[in-house]
Amino acid sequence: MNTMLKRSVVLLLLIVITACESDQPTTSIATTEEPTQSALVATAVPTAGPLFATSTPSNTPTITLTPTVTPTLTYTVTATATVTLTPTLTPIPPTSTPERFVDHFYFARPIASGGTDRLDRTYAYGSTQNGRRQTHLGVEFQNPRGTPVLAVAGGTVYYAGTDADNLFGPSNNYYGNVVVIEHGVRSVEGRPVYTLYAHLDQIDLETGQMVEQGDRIGRVGDSGIAEGSHLHFEVRVGDPENYLSTRNPDLWLYPQFDEGVIAGRVVDVNGDLVYDEDIQIRRNGADTITYETYTYAEEIVNASESWGENFTRGDLRDGEYEIVISTDSGTVLYRGTVTIESGETAWIDIQLTR
Repeated sequence: MNTMLKRSVVLLLLIVITACESDQPTTSIATTEEPTQSALVATAVPTAGPLFATSTPSNTPTITLTPTVTPTLTYTVTATATVTLTPTLTPIPPTSTPERFVDHFYFARPIASGGTDRLDRTYAYGSTQNGRRQTHLGVEFQNPRGTPVLAVAGGTVYYAGTDADNLFGPSNNYYGNVVVIEHGVRSVEGRPVYTLYAHLDQIDLETGQMVEQGDRIGRVGDSGIAEGSHLHFEVRVGDPENYLSTRNPDLWLYPQFDEGVIAGRVVDVNGDLVYDEDIQIRRNGADTITYETYTYAEEIVNASESWGENFTRGDLRDGEYEIVISTDSGTVLYRGTVTIESGETAWIDIQLTR
């Protein structure tokens, strides 16, 4: 029994020891290997992380090039807007030279169709008809009595009636039946512009009335101080009742079709204005024609603020013209050419040789 019991106890101890030994190493090995693999994986992942992080920033500048292009495009657009510099050219302060070549043809002819709508050149603005008359501060349209007279532009009638009690000329009863119209246009220096119609046989409107271009304002006559029936026409600037506020209508009336105007300044060898000088204007070509005009007779004749002229000649066909100024004995003091364009004023500066 003892022997058998001993064997059983020994056998039981062997089984227990065996079981304990088999469990112990397995758990120990598994615990050792798993941490080791876990540590390796954990190390590999962070290592890869920084590598990608490094490569990503290296590509980032390439991506940020797009914003760099954006400023370039924005600059281009801004540059386009900067083309606003063009209007800056407009406000350049005006000088006498360019202003002299800006036409101010604002007015139509004051004579109705069928009448003579060309100026009488024998007694031109600023002339004295070779010393036989006082200096002329207007122009004449020779027409039969009763020929309709028209407003040259829209405006308001400043005055309509006789000048017996209202002074518009050098004396009362000078213009007879007269109409004065204030127009919406302004002179170069910003003053109001008026037109005056004198020696009328009949007046067809009233003071304060509104008129449009082409409205009939009266009829040609010979009232006041007039020799024969005709329309005396004036352009006045600033003061409508001032006899000395006139301007040359040649520079204000629209030229006829295919026609233009010559205007200029004639000065002597010292650069002083020449008064009452005869000027010959010859059209070159097959139909050579000679026209005549004069420099203004005296200082009371007003030049245009923008032109500063002392002679004009309108109603001339477009083309090339020769300008000649001579002494009474035939000595040529000046010879030159000028080209007239249709609907424009051709300017010429003339200095006499003596």
